[in-house]
Amino acid sequence: MKKGLAIAMFLLVLGAWSPTFAYVLWGYKWSSPNITYECDMYGDYTTQCNNGKTEWSNWTDANLSYSSSPGITTTAGNFGNVSWSGLCSVGSSSGSTVYRMDISINTYYTDGYSSQKRKGVITHELGHALGLGHENRLGPGGAVMYDNDGRTVYSPTQDDINGVNAIY
Repeated sequence: MKKGLAIAMFLLVLGAWSPTFAYVLWGYKWSSPNITYECDMYGDYTTQCNNGKTEWSNWTDANLSYSSSPGITTTAGNFGNVSWSGLCSVGSSSGSTVYRMDISINTYYTDGYSSQKRKGVITHELGHALGLGHENRLGPGGAVMYDNDGRTVYSPTQDDINGVNAIY
C-alpha cells in the first residue's frame, strides 16, 4: 500500500513539474549590457529592426542604442535561394566575449513576408547578437528564438527575456 502511494505521489509531482526555463545560450556575450547597433537597411526593414531593438531594450537588461560605430550591424540584401532568411555571425570576439556581431537579412525571402514576420526574423537575429541560441523545445509559438520562419511569435517571449536577463 505504501509503495503504491509513493509511486502515485511521484507521478503526480512529475506530471506537475515544469522547467523554469528553456532558453538556450549561444556561448557569447558582450562585456557590458550597453550594446550599440546600427540598422543599415531601408524602409520597413529599418522600421522593423528598430522595433525589435526597442523590445529587447525595453523588456530585458540589455540596452541597445544607436551608434555610427556599432557593435551590431544589420544589413539587408538579396543573398539568393539559400537556407536562411536571416543570419547572425560573430564579427570579432575574444574567448566568449564578443565585440562585433553582423546580421544579414536575406531579402530573397523576406521581401515576400509581412512586416510582422519580417520583424520576427530581425528580432530573432538580434536575439543571437545578444547571446541566445535556438530554442525549439517550446515549439514555434514558444519563443522568438525558434529556429525557423515557422515561428508564430515575432517579439521576445518570457523565455527569450529570461535568457537575455540570465546573461546580463
